[in-house]
Amino acid sequence: MELRRLGKSYDGSAWALREVDLKVASRTIVGLIGPNGAGKSTALRMVATIMEPSHGEIAYDGRVPRTVADHQELRRQIGFLGDGNPLYKHMTPREYLRFFGQCFCLDDRTLAAAIDEVLTTFALTSKADTVCAQLSKGMRQRLLIGRCLLHQPRLLILDEPTDGLDPRGRSDLRRILTEVRARGTTVLISSHILRELDDLCDEVAILQRGAIVVCGKVGDIIDRHDVGRFVYQIRLIDGVETARTILAGHHALVESEGVVDGLPALAVQWQRDEAALADMLQRLFENGVRVATCARVRSRLEDVYDRISEDRVN
Repeated sequence: MELRRLGKSYDGSAWALREVDLKVASRTIVGLIGPNGAGKSTALRMVATIMEPSHGEIAYDGRVPRTVADHQELRRQIGFLGDGNPLYKHMTPREYLRFFGQCFCLDDRTLAAAIDEVLTTFALTSKADTVCAQLSKGMRQRLLIGRCLLHQPRLLILDEPTDGLDPRGRSDLRRILTEVRARGTTVLISSHILRELDDLCDEVAILQRGAIVVCGKVGDIIDRHDVGRFVYQIRLIDGVETARTILAGHHALVESEGVVDGLPALAVQWQRDEAALADMLQRLFENGVRVATCARVRSRLEDVYDRISEDRVN
């Protein structure tokens, strides 16, 4: 898929999206990153054929849809979760999935198997016959995402899909999207939670004020912007004072201190490699400091985004 000089204006004057060029390779996961108002949702709606571009075009497998028949054929190959998608609360999950499966013209046998698979994949089997109004927010969000996969689309478009999901749900979604990609589906996803895209996406595009300011493979972007600043959260059972001294000796900057899950925690800025981090942790242990956990809490993509924002690229 390719976006060619894509633009959208809602009033004929200001541009929500302008001159956007983006190539999305088949069988990849591509993330759109940007603040509210950057143009992410507008771009995804145009890709999903829900909205017409004001300028430019979108080619799918090298072909630009021109006719009503072209768009109908294309929509059968797309799964789209947009902002504020409807969930009919008087229906049960099984009824809801059956309704949308019929919209995609799935035969009864195929649809029954697809419904069972979605309910199982998204842990909704026990709630299959409960009206959606009685489901939790996380369950409703899982059902909405599952509906997008019901007809096994070639292109899956997800706008902020983790909204309402708990940590387990977010982890499950990452696993599901990885499996979907392996089956041949191309995924285009947006999220404000950059940490969720850090190790998931093959490529990312950062949007600001309706334009792409950075685009490419995650590793290439990190190398290009020379991101060498990482923040780790170290939770301690005891030995906070000793830890501060040792960290200072290893040129680690303690950005903040607090209590996390009942234990003292230090947010430590670390600019060296992970081997040096392991040596520092060993030094803490040798000096009687008991470390409960040590985890990186700032995503590399977040660091890139922070640097771009600070440099006023937008």
